[in-house]
Amino acid sequence: MQFELSTAHHDAGLLTTAVQALDPHATVVLDAGRGRLEVLASASSAQVLDALLGIGCVARPLEKEVHISGGSTCCGHCG
Repeated sequence: MQFELSTAHHDAGLLTTAVQALDPHATVVLDAGRGRLEVLASASSAQVLDALLGIGCVARPLEKEVHISGGSTCCGHCG
C-alpha cells in the first residue's frame, strides 16, 4: 500500500518504527523528495494511517500506485 505524506518533515526511522509497531516484519520505503511512502505489512491501510497520525504524520492513500521500491508496482516499462 502506498501513501502520500502531507507533513513537511519525513523521518524514515520514525515512520518505520511506527509501522513496525503494527507488524514487526513490515517493510517501509520512503521517497522523501516526493513525500510518498510504501508499506508492505499485514496491517490494514487504516491501521497504518492511524499509526502515522500517532506520530504527527498526516497521510492519505495514493489512488494509483507509483514506482517507489522497485518491485511491487514495477510494470517493466521504465526507461
